[in-house]
Amino acid sequence: MKVMVVGAGLMGRGIAMAIAEKHEVILQDVSEKALEAAREQIPDELLRRVEFTTSLEKARDCDIVMEAVFEDLNTKVEVLREIEKLTKATLCSNTSVISVDDIAEKLENPSRFMGVHWMNPPHVMPLVEIVISKYTDSEEISFVESFLKGLGKEVVVCRSQSLVNRFNAAVLSEASKMIEEGVGGEEIDRVWKHHLGLLYTLFGPLGNLDYIGLDVAYYASLYLYNRFGDEKFKPPQWLQEKIERGEVGVKAGKGIYEYGPKAYEERVEKLRRLLEFLGLQ
Repeated sequence: MKVMVVGAGLMGRGIAMAIAEKHEVILQDVSEKALEAAREQIPDELLRRVEFTTSLEKARDCDIVMEAVFEDLNTKVEVLREIEKLTKATLCSNTSVISVDDIAEKLENPSRFMGVHWMNPPHVMPLVEIVISKYTDSEEISFVESFLKGLGKEVVVCRSQSLVNRFNAAVLSEASKMIEEGVGGEEIDRVWKHHLGLLYTLFGPLGNLDYIGLDVAYYASLYLYNRFGDEKFKPPQWLQEKIERGEVGVKAGKGIYEYGPKAYEERVEKLRRLLEFLGLQ
């Protein structure tokens, strides 16, 4: 398989390195300087699979085109519209914020377009998000998902917007409010580095909720909702339904996920190993 990466900046060259582990890559940029910087950064063992060019014409020979240009809607649309005239390849944009629907509706054939959101640095971080628009063809999704998994990536398929960015927006919004309230930045980061970050790394927010207990979370949310009247605290319907079925988490053997009899002991051991690895214990 041959893949073109359009844009040789920090993300583009990282994407090229990730793909060059398994496939031929054409790295394109309008700037010779950017291409030279990328050539110097890419390890020698990968360079043999990377071709450098300032022309988009070589997209004709590619199976997938990964666009990673400046995060500007008009720029991305202009580049992608030029590319889709040259090739029948699947078109992907490494946008993190711009709506894929806003891009797709400006293309001639939006069915073969989707967002592919790589994390920074792309050749190191395991997660890649496929962000599909309302136009994206299901076969194109399966093709790109299989391609990314073949690179050893953990793939999440999102609709319309990045899940990573939704989490980031929520967390950073709360952190910003805390700073405005006089909470120190070091205290905020310490909470994540020494508690929430550890639990979310091992179990995710929902997996961690199972250990807390869905019933505990429900009544805590209900109290906060009644106390402050803020809709963000209102317990969701799915949580109430779980409790009514007795699926309250690890202590019941089933919550959002299912658990064996030694789930709690296994959790403790995982945390202990992680703390030792990080030098926190």
